[in-house]
Amino acid sequence: MLRFGVIGTNFISDHFVDACRASGGRAEAAAVHSRTLAKAQDFAGRHGIATAVDSLDALFDAVDAVYVATPVGAHRPQALAAIEAGRHVLVEKTMGASAAEVVEILHAAAAAGVVAMEAMRNVHSPVHQVIRDAINELGTVRHAHFEKLQYSRRYDAFRAGEVLNAFDPSLGNSALADIGVYCLQPALDLFGMPRNAGGSSVFLPNGFEAGGVMYLDHGNAVVELAWSKIVAGSGPSVVHGEDAALAFDDPADMTHVTLTPRGGEPRVLWQGERQGPENSMQYEVIDFAEQVEAGASDPRWGTLSVNARALMDAHLQASAQAGHV
Repeated sequence: MLRFGVIGTNFISDHFVDACRASGGRAEAAAVHSRTLAKAQDFAGRHGIATAVDSLDALFDAVDAVYVATPVGAHRPQALAAIEAGRHVLVEKTMGASAAEVVEILHAAAAAGVVAMEAMRNVHSPVHQVIRDAINELGTVRHAHFEKLQYSRRYDAFRAGEVLNAFDPSLGNSALADIGVYCLQPALDLFGMPRNAGGSSVFLPNGFEAGGVMYLDHGNAVVELAWSKIVAGSGPSVVHGEDAALAFDDPADMTHVTLTPRGGEPRVLWQGERQGPENSMQYEVIDFAEQVEAGASDPRWGTLSVNARALMDAHLQASAQAGHV
């Protein structure tokens, strides 16, 4: 069983502990780290974890692998420290604050002979595989729309004058990295890198990128991505082929997938409970553990992480140069 050390004690770490327990014996949360020892001890007490520390070295000594669940700006130094200590690293999305940081982490892990992967839960879930399999039934794909418009509970605080971490751009945060990536990574996993990309974003007065649209030009097909942390959406995501259309309700948290042949009746391919982090994170844990057991990182996931971050970097830079910030 893979023993994980958890860095960070926010809500996603709570879900990660549960995901380890749901991994079929592949992993367990064996230790937790926080800069404040009392926070680490409280987290450990709530989850029955034996080891709580405020030292990264002490954490590394107690585990085989590390789950990094801190703000994006802290991912690179913490991941590199774990790799230097010979520990495998599962880094919460996005893996780095830039494509260069993601490449650095992956290269360091390869050189050290350990596994590094981004914790991007939706592309590891069974329902994503259902969509990958169904693409072959659509004929030639011509257009796709992926939408994740999620009004953040923390935006109310922002509107009242309080800037919480989720809306602080100095921490490497953005709606594209936090929400838009749930559209971007599945699109790239299904269709590969585009030949061109464009789009624009909305920025808040403090410089935080709060939502936007990206267009991916694949030559014979166009893929459109829409995301936001300041509005709520109700529209479906759809992949349109010449022979059929594939619709799903949310790229990150799906409850159904429907395939409709041109001129035919809809067919339900997936129907289930919401695929939120509370019931989907175990799949990324299982995939990670399998790579550790195999002794090598799967290049599919590293390539996906680098390509997604590169497109995010280009989009955010272009939006800033266009005078939005």
